[in-house]
Amino acid sequence: MSFCILIASPVSNHQTIEVALRRYFRFILLLAIPAAFALATYMQDKEVHAADDTPSNVEQKALEAQGRDVLVIDGDTIMIDGVVADIAGIDAPELGQQCLHNGNFWDCGMSSAMQLRKYFAMAPFTVRCWPGDQEHSGKEDDFPIVECGIGERDVAAAVVSDGEALPIEGYSHRYDGLSEEAGNAGIGIHGGDMIPPSEWRAGKRLDGESGRCLFAPVGNEHYIGTLDPRYENLIADKAKLLCSDEQARKQNLSYAPIEK
Repeated sequence: MSFCILIASPVSNHQTIEVALRRYFRFILLLAIPAAFALATYMQDKEVHAADDTPSNVEQKALEAQGRDVLVIDGDTIMIDGVVADIAGIDAPELGQQCLHNGNFWDCGMSSAMQLRKYFAMAPFTVRCWPGDQEHSGKEDDFPIVECGIGERDVAAAVVSDGEALPIEGYSHRYDGLSEEAGNAGIGIHGGDMIPPSEWRAGKRLDGESGRCLFAPVGNEHYIGTLDPRYENLIADKAKLLCSDEQARKQNLSYAPIEK
């Protein structure tokens, strides 16, 4: 009687294990793709809260608008869904403010505002804004402040990173760090001489700077800025030009509402 002894080949076993591992990893990959997609969707829709990790006021509904519908008033002030508010945690150069770079003046205030307008105009997601931390806002009045996000992008953080605004001390350590990085790189307003916006509003100017005031009263206790597309059509009292939103508020003026 003859006997047949089957001896398993080490090579065959190795190939079998390799095939099994490949199938296993393909299975894991198939599970990971939808999970990653769901996570990305969640991150795009999550709230932005710079001052801490919790909502400032969960009972208040977020302001929402498509980016093209957000009216930029200056580098840190917007009108969204009919509400005028300051973007929390930052202080941008005033609209008519100039900075000095390589011996030449440039309109840093207008640059900040236009950069902010670009963020919103190119927004791929709905713009959402929540009430910010009023206590740490650095504002003396009760003008509303908001933290705004475009998907997962914190608008204020983007402005600071691009060197278009300064962080308000004590509002967000993250903003402080981003501003330091922009300063080390000499980006935007960090690349030359600038009067801090708070001092500019108080009347201080760089030597040789032409102090331009770009807001104007329009009657009915309202005012308007030059970035507003309605500016030329409204009868603005240009003899009483205002240099900032803060100056207008001190005169008990409110921004001209948009009629629907």
